[in-house]
Amino acid sequence: MGQSLIGFARSVKGETMSLENIYSVEVPDAWTDHYGHMNEGYYVVAASDASWALQAKLGIGTDYYDATGFALVTVEAHVRYLDEVNRGETLSFNSLILGYDSKRLHTAHVFKVGERECGTIEFMWLHLDHKAGRTAPFPEEIEARLAQHLVTELPDWASRQIGLKKK
Repeated sequence: MGQSLIGFARSVKGETMSLENIYSVEVPDAWTDHYGHMNEGYYVVAASDASWALQAKLGIGTDYYDATGFALVTVEAHVRYLDEVNRGETLSFNSLILGYDSKRLHTAHVFKVGERECGTIEFMWLHLDHKAGRTAPFPEEIEARLAQHLVTELPDWASRQIGLKKK
């Protein structure tokens, strides 16, 4: 299984700032079903790995935790499955900072195989002080870094909810 951090650069797609190619992974056999398609649970596994890469690039990853005792914890996620991913294909992730306040961070990943968009996942994270066991405000330097990468316009698929309309 080939995993790599590809690096990160800001780019403009319309009005949306994106952290391009934050992470990639070759889909192993163990992640696929009988038909050779990536099983839905492994989209979340791969997105979690992309989230670790994003946090590291933003300076709020494991080094930050080791130095401060503060970390991001996931409290909600929403996945959209748009196209199949097959064993052996390389899945790459572009990341978006959709919003934040003093203690919360809303991010998303768009996952692709080549130029083909295969899905999206959004996360709501809390900034947690593990020693105190409660949320805490982001330091000013982290907020400044988040502001630098904040999207100027939400993608049309962001911040949706699922459900059936009642008749």
